[in-house]
Amino acid sequence: MKRLKAWLGVDQRRPVLLAVLALLGLCAVALFNHLGSLGLMDKTEGLFVEVPRQMLESGDWVTPRWNGETFFDYPVWGYWMVGLSFRLFGITEWAARLPGALAATATVLAAFALVLQLAPPTEALQQRLGRATLVGSVLALSPAWVGWGRSSVTDMFLASAIALALFCFVLAYQAVDQPLLRRWGHAGMALFAGIAVLAKGPVGLLLPGLVIGAFLLLKGQLWSELRRTPLLPMAALFLGVAAPWYGLATQANGTEFLGRFLGFSNLERFTSVLYSHPGPPWFYLPWVLILLLPWSLFLPVAVARLRFWSLDRWRQLPSPDDLALFALVWLVVVVAFFSAAATKLPGYILPAIPAGSLLVALLFQPLPSSTDPKPLGLGVRVTGWLNAGLLGLMAFASALLPRLLDADPAYPGFADAVSRSGLPWLMAAILLLSAIGLLVLLLQPAGLRRLWLPNLLGFAAVLALVVPTLAPLLDRERLLPIRELARMAGVQALPDEPLLVVGYRRYSVVHYSGRPVLFVDNPRKVRKRLAARPAGSTVLLFGSDSELLEFGLGPGDGLLLARRDAHRLVRLPIEQLRRLGQRP
Repeated sequence: MKRLKAWLGVDQRRPVLLAVLALLGLCAVALFNHLGSLGLMDKTEGLFVEVPRQMLESGDWVTPRWNGETFFDYPVWGYWMVGLSFRLFGITEWAARLPGALAATATVLAAFALVLQLAPPTEALQQRLGRATLVGSVLALSPAWVGWGRSSVTDMFLASAIALALFCFVLAYQAVDQPLLRRWGHAGMALFAGIAVLAKGPVGLLLPGLVIGAFLLLKGQLWSELRRTPLLPMAALFLGVAAPWYGLATQANGTEFLGRFLGFSNLERFTSVLYSHPGPPWFYLPWVLILLLPWSLFLPVAVARLRFWSLDRWRQLPSPDDLALFALVWLVVVVAFFSAAATKLPGYILPAIPAGSLLVALLFQPLPSSTDPKPLGLGVRVTGWLNAGLLGLMAFASALLPRLLDADPAYPGFADAVSRSGLPWLMAAILLLSAIGLLVLLLQPAGLRRLWLPNLLGFAAVLALVVPTLAPLLDRERLLPIRELARMAGVQALPDEPLLVVGYRRYSVVHYSGRPVLFVDNPRKVRKRLAARPAGSTVLLFGSDSELLEFGLGPGDGLLLARRDAHRLVRLPIEQLRRLGQRP
């Protein structure tokens, strides 16, 4: 240890390098550990990954296509990143998820760099690095950041781009006496806002604009900051990033693109309930708690300590609390914006996760101010006890997990496989040790400032020790049967033979079969869709035993081509399918 301290003391860059390497190691465990062990998840990931595969195959990088049709639900940034990864590394699950994991990691490192930059140079380097590393670690180990960072969907591309744009605003806002740093901050705002618009559409500009505008209004600096901001160069950079694809897509597809993307995927998604995803106005409040656990338990205390209701707190210039106050505005604006939308999904508030992470980390290690920080008191202590109790309950639930798993006839061996793996007991032990660690700190006079430590170590241990066994188990028991049957369908399908997926919309079948798929749940509707099929032709049907039976297909109907667990691939004469559609 003495040698390490001596080595670190030789050059101030060495401790910074060590902190960056530690964060990269944490991200490797959280985001890259067995990244490709799971097959594509249905529904969204199975859909999203197929679009860049078709782009790569066709050479058309302007018009997104899926399942034999143009697909304008999302812009192209995520497709381009996944397509580039496919070109470099091949078409695999690992390559599909790599860009999202890299985007999540970049945001973690950017949060670290921002907090390190904002700390006063007079503060001890160890304190600055400890605070910045904690901010990055809390974000890297937030359940939402891990979950979406390990999947190939557009949400992480939007959330990371918005976070980077807002980090750049903070950098420019604080660098009043550093013109070069301020210029870099403004350039980064425009660049990442452009990428956010390429990732998800107008919301990529609207959300950062609302957050920045609300913060500056509360600070009483909106017009003064606008006057100092090079708006025209920033607009030129933003348009240079975002506009070319929109222009090319409009040129190639005309009003179909404008109507589908701007009208349906943006305006209607906000004003109408799409894809059966409604929710009450308070829909996202429990999701903020869940997606940030266990850190979210400390959010009420972190917010209360800011005393945000006092206008004097906002009007202090400059204030070390500015970063935490900005994070509060960021969190509230994102949650409020999506709460006002008619269509609601948990992933929509992913852009709020970095803000929540900042608030919690700065609760434990705030930026230094001219006055001594108030010691953490009753609120943090009570929350710590709640945290310990929650971890204890989670440990108990983990031990009982095999009994709690519902017996799913489509995956009959899953609960047994989980039980035999020993994972429930391993997870229970990790969670219980974390709870004990919290109790030990709660009983120490100076332990409140370190309550984050058992949570961080426990979650990291789960990711490091549980995921390597859990990911292959989940794939083998739940995803592999679907993948194998889909590939068989692609190989065994006759020329121009339709492939029908019955029941649940397993969009990954399009990717793994390499052919268009008709998703059905009602034989009468299928009869209309396939009315032009000639007599004597056949169709392929894919589904679980229960789904096929509900569709009207018994165990002995049609020619069984393959079975995996309770899933079947069946060839059925078109006449028999039409008879199913005639039943009352």
